[in-house]
Amino acid sequence: MIVDSHLHLFRHGYGRFRGASPLGPLSDLDAYERGMAEHGIGAGLVVCYEGDGIDPSSNDYVRQLAVSRPWIASVAYLRLAPAPTEGEIDRLLAAGHVGIALYLPDATSAKGLGDWPAAIWERLGRAQAIVSLNARIEAIGELQPIVDQAPGCAFLFAHLGLPGRCQTAPTRPEAMARLAPLLRLASRPHVGVKLSGLYAVDPVPPHKSAQPFVELLLERFAPANLHWGSDFSPALDFVRFEETMTIPGLESVDAAKRRLIFGEALMDKLFRAMGP
Repeated sequence: MIVDSHLHLFRHGYGRFRGASPLGPLSDLDAYERGMAEHGIGAGLVVCYEGDGIDPSSNDYVRQLAVSRPWIASVAYLRLAPAPTEGEIDRLLAAGHVGIALYLPDATSAKGLGDWPAAIWERLGRAQAIVSLNARIEAIGELQPIVDQAPGCAFLFAHLGLPGRCQTAPTRPEAMARLAPLLRLASRPHVGVKLSGLYAVDPVPPHKSAQPFVELLLERFAPANLHWGSDFSPALDFVRFEETMTIPGLESVDAAKRRLIFGEALMDKLFRAMGP
């Protein structure tokens, strides 16, 4: 079964497309479920987002949808400050979220996570929660202490670790230098990377400038820690839905590893986070 590691469902749509919405009259939910049927997707991890006024009630809205749609798993959006309380984490998990989603645009924001009480990470670790991170590569360099103090969590870095836009494909040394903070975490078994958002590196499919980064991730991370993600619907500003499923660098990957990357491995993490 194919499982999407990164999608968004907004009550009133994404609303940030450069032109007319590629979804036409369809809601996010209807358009995504059409894509599921067309491409054999059986489940997805919805990354909630309540910033920038797009959907200030994203956490609640997605859980409302999940009541009648068991294919939905979700990670709840959290602001970095003030730090959440254990009670807030308990409420989010009790509502059905399997973890949290954090957005870290720079090193300063990542350092701010160090102000969170250790009890928060202990609580998330006991729940085997998924921590989805939209973290720019400079932010990832500040996260090793957090990752190491929460081995019970599954940390998933979105969009190849956001190495930045490349006009041409970087050389291997250049790619290694850009991804160095993320590659340093590859030995941690609870750290994974989403093969998503390749348009952020190269907006033109098939995103050939992203291939050196994908190849490095394939070398350094176990297949069970690499997860395909569509980044629906923001990705549709650059690509068609089916093009999100074509990842340059995966052409020679064998069938067993492809099954892990396209869903089997993520399902295992979701089952652990959902509990008995």
